[in-house]
Amino acid sequence: MDKMRALRYFKRVAELKSFSLAAQEFSVPSSSISRRIKDLESILGLELLKRSTRIVELTELGSLYYDMIIEGLEKLDDADELMMQRMSTPEGILRISAMPSYGEQILSPILEKFQQDHPLITLDLDYTDSLTVLGKDPIDIAIRSGFTPDERVVAKQLSKNNFKLVASPKLLYSLQLLYNKEVLSFQDLEHCPTLQHRVASGVLPWWVNENSHWKKIAINPVVICNNGKTLLNAALADRGLMLAPSWGVDKYIESGELVEVATDFPINITQRADAGIFILYQRSKYQISKVKLCIDFIMHQLNID
Repeated sequence: MDKMRALRYFKRVAELKSFSLAAQEFSVPSSSISRRIKDLESILGLELLKRSTRIVELTELGSLYYDMIIEGLEKLDDADELMMQRMSTPEGILRISAMPSYGEQILSPILEKFQQDHPLITLDLDYTDSLTVLGKDPIDIAIRSGFTPDERVVAKQLSKNNFKLVASPKLLYSLQLLYNKEVLSFQDLEHCPTLQHRVASGVLPWWVNENSHWKKIAINPVVICNNGKTLLNAALADRGLMLAPSWGVDKYIESGELVEVATDFPINITQRADAGIFILYQRSKYQISKVKLCIDFIMHQLNID
């Protein structure tokens, strides 16, 4: 039995939870995938997968086995790719994961320029708020707000992630007339129409920092959405106040389409003062030319040394 092939089949079935999807990826029949994994189970003397008509899941021992083999398989893939790329022009699939709003507004224009310079590289983009585990998920580069320290992962800050409370000029003027003041209190915000962002972990709350004490604001959302562009369009259409990252709204403030809302105390989406946008990648991956080229290009376009 070709154990290496069986291990690769097992890895992708575990990740995709499907024999048929794994078979499509490897361009082989589902029966070949199933047979190889059964041979692997026979050698190990244990069941790695629970099979049903609807889904394929790892057994408890299968999950443990997956965690033990994945890093080795990733390193083998990286070593093979590194050797091949050192003798050729950078090419192949480059997998990048980023937060949807940042990906659409900031990253996509940069990657368009990158691909013009490197047409043999295929970009596989996953714009999602779901957490990415480098070395476990099939991702070369991730861009996230904040990161969990890991000695195998390099994290470089691309920008701060400061949030601004904004509204259309028309809406803000009407609210200032309603409350007869230019600076709104956080108690006022509880009665204002707001636009709230939902991520994979849930709806993001709004916090007020009142004299160094954080309090959650009981806001009144008129729109809750997981898409930043939709919320932005709603703000531009006078539908509500929006708490958004400065990199996403600064150009609309400069054009006058949105204005920053003055409040008596700072309003934020997080209690962390050091929140930022980070580019994340495995140390070993940086040696692969297509990964290094893309990381360096993004950093250069954002004027980061």
